[in-house]
Amino acid sequence: MNPKFSVQPTNFSSMTLFGLSLCNYALMYWANIFLARHLAIDAFGDYNVAISTVTLLSTLATMGLEKYALRLIALYIERENWPRLRGFLLFSMRAIFLFSMLLLGILGLGLETFLALQEADFHIAIVIYAGFLPVIALCLFLIEVITVYGVQILALALYRFFLPSVFLLLIIALPYAQLKVSAVSAVLCFGTAWCLTLILMLITARAASPRELRQAKANSKGRRWWLKNSLPLLISSLMMTLLTSGGIIILEILYPSQAEVGTYAVAMNTVALISLIGTSTNRYYLPMLVVLLERRDQDAIKALLGKRMRLIACFIAVFLSIIGIWGQEIIDLFGANYSQGYQALFISAFGAAFSTLFSDSPYYLQFMGRNRLVVSLMSLAALSMIALSFILGARYGSTGVAMAYAVPTLLLFSSLKWLAYRHMRVLFAAQKSL
Repeated sequence: MNPKFSVQPTNFSSMTLFGLSLCNYALMYWANIFLARHLAIDAFGDYNVAISTVTLLSTLATMGLEKYALRLIALYIERENWPRLRGFLLFSMRAIFLFSMLLLGILGLGLETFLALQEADFHIAIVIYAGFLPVIALCLFLIEVITVYGVQILALALYRFFLPSVFLLLIIALPYAQLKVSAVSAVLCFGTAWCLTLILMLITARAASPRELRQAKANSKGRRWWLKNSLPLLISSLMMTLLTSGGIIILEILYPSQAEVGTYAVAMNTVALISLIGTSTNRYYLPMLVVLLERRDQDAIKALLGKRMRLIACFIAVFLSIIGIWGQEIIDLFGANYSQGYQALFISAFGAAFSTLFSDSPYYLQFMGRNRLVVSLMSLAALSMIALSFILGARYGSTGVAMAYAVPTLLLFSSLKWLAYRHMRVLFAAQKSL
């Protein structure tokens, strides 16, 4: 019989996940420095707009099923319900692929129509990178599946190390192959890296899956229930993606072919390390939190959340100190065109720090059935960010959009943390009274 889901975190695993996130950051940062120095201002902007647009679309394409998998797969393994687990996996992969293809068609027609009406240049890099949307969406789903299977380190090695390594090697090889470094060639290299990563993820997911799962007959009853429960996770993920990626698209609208787009992209790429740490640790701790909530183990829940908080808080303190002291030197690595981005970097770093420190709170509230509350607050924050970005961005450029990102993000995650703390305190008090 397969053992119950493991909920025992180790210091070695935590530090390994941190190391993989650091490697990912270094590799992607190096790639962005290389592209910033080899691309013209408008081409670097096109590349970042393509990445941001497809990031938004990939969040939609997964339909929230990848976040729901963190909860549902852990519970099915805990309960040893293999037919339902197999049915969920098959249904999710098919649904994600088909919906990705639908979004790809809508983007191709919608973007061409919009640009034609605006009499603007056609951003071919967006369409080409969007062609990899089904591959990207399936990777985002499989990374969560492999994580819940208990091989978090291998899963993150593929996503955080193999993917950016291949991408970096491909773009560096372009000049040696006598190929032009352009926005189109860059997104083609990134898409190729995603394809290779997907192949390895499919192999890993099958090898890491429990033997009982591979032998079970799929039971896909309840597909509507799965989609219904994943919808709040989809909306909250989409709103979070809008908060982090929407500013680049808005700046492209306000300042087409100008350095403002690249300047803000450089700032967000720099603070991405904080978000990477939060995402990596959440993949490690959240499945454990789900099982502990199922078992109603109050002491273990407090210990788990406390350990996560201390780990991330220490890192954030170091990171913000580095940004404060050497931020300008870091920005200068991208070239003189983007040297005015220190203010945007400093402001956005504080927003990213709060979102990372308290990023477990929305998941906890949603796991406990407070979906409407989380979705409402995230939607309000995202809409506020969009409105402020147009207002402040038109006046202060990339610095204004950084303020539009940081202020709603800080207020959002502070509120979510307080609500999660209050809910957990009431829950534990009710259990003690029984």
